[in-house]
Amino acid sequence: MVVFLRIRGLLSGTHRGKGKLALRRMARNICTLSSREPLRMFTRRRLLAALAIPATLPLGGCWEALGLMNPCANPGDPGHRIDPALAARVWTGLDPRQVLDLHVHIAGEGTGPGDPWVNPAMRSLAHPFSYAHFKLMANAACLGDDPANWSRRYVSRLAVLADEFPAGARFLLLALDGYHGEDGRLDRSRTIFLVPDDYAAGIARNSGGRFLWAASVHPYREDALERLRAAAANGASAVKWIPYFMGIDPASPRCRPFYREIAKLGLPLISHGGWQHELVDGGVQDYGNPLRLRPALEEGATVIVSHCGMQGDFPDLDVALGRKVVPSFSLFARLMDEPAWRGKLYGDLSAVVLGGRQPGALARLISNYDWHPRLLNGSDYPGPGIVAVMGLKGLVEEGVLAAKDAERIWHIQKHNPLLFDFYLKRCLAWKGERWPASVFETRRVLRNAGAD
Repeated sequence: MVVFLRIRGLLSGTHRGKGKLALRRMARNICTLSSREPLRMFTRRRLLAALAIPATLPLGGCWEALGLMNPCANPGDPGHRIDPALAARVWTGLDPRQVLDLHVHIAGEGTGPGDPWVNPAMRSLAHPFSYAHFKLMANAACLGDDPANWSRRYVSRLAVLADEFPAGARFLLLALDGYHGEDGRLDRSRTIFLVPDDYAAGIARNSGGRFLWAASVHPYREDALERLRAAAANGASAVKWIPYFMGIDPASPRCRPFYREIAKLGLPLISHGGWQHELVDGGVQDYGNPLRLRPALEEGATVIVSHCGMQGDFPDLDVALGRKVVPSFSLFARLMDEPAWRGKLYGDLSAVVLGGRQPGALARLISNYDWHPRLLNGSDYPGPGIVAVMGLKGLVEEGVLAAKDAERIWHIQKHNPLLFDFYLKRCLAWKGERWPASVFETRRVLRNAGAD
């Protein structure tokens, strides 16, 4: 564990004078450590920090030795065989026409104003943590090394993965607006990546109905309400925010007109809940506090809290001065248990299987019958393709995944991370209880997503 103490200093610049020699030494330490310390014991934050080091250098197969690389196999490749009995069990009781993954990220690189954009810092060795984050995500999505083809490869790969689902199943593609300052203007220097609304809408429009899309509009923009109306008219099914990445305080009075408008338009707000990767210079983690979404509910908006606020700790805003710090999931749970928000507040199950979650949280999500009608499945793609954070051993030891099911599904991740995530969640159980079909049949919640 000493390695992690040195990593923090190195990433913050205290070891910059040692340059690549220090990076190489640290990387070798991590590779050696992996043979003695199972990756499952690391929190998500520590693991990604550790991975920043070997990710920055071509270290003679270090990633492969750690088993951290997505092999980017295809569904039709040899070795990809799904147990027929398992497949029958997974799909029994589900109507594929109602199945929808409501958390699918898209990304890419282009030169036009309507193209997706990635901050150059994400691809620079001068920013090792950002670089590692991008490399892991790029590998998860099988982007390859040629930036000119990233957008095309991302979408084509996603389409291949989606096509292994039964006909009728759909996927919600998420646009993402950039970081905006208090003046409402885009700040590219603090924006991690951009996915314009029109780009997401175009992919959905040309998908033959397989993909839907969610708009992303920063509420501080002068034309925010106009953009919302345009998105609704263009077929958007929801609105996506990542407050930390975008510089949004969901509790700000400035957001209330926005909330009233999305309520009027019938567009649910899918907003990140919990801790986020520390990639934004001066970013405010507290914007991910689930309690900061109460004003949206008060204005009548439908709110979907991504990841059920599973990661991190935040001040308890219901306590005087908000000085008491509690797990983010506990704050999400408090909102879910408040009767006033029944039918308006939902939890998005994307990434809830990753490490670093509050102990017992996953079992509570599975066993709380009162919450089931308000839990919605999402994959957080390309997240399930990041091999390092999707280990099954911890789930087995936690008692929510049978060892025999883990053996049946682990190989699916190599060929189809989307399907792997879906099968995994359909197999989760706590003391014999599982999530009902309604958790996966989520089209009912979104705008423009009714049955065919």
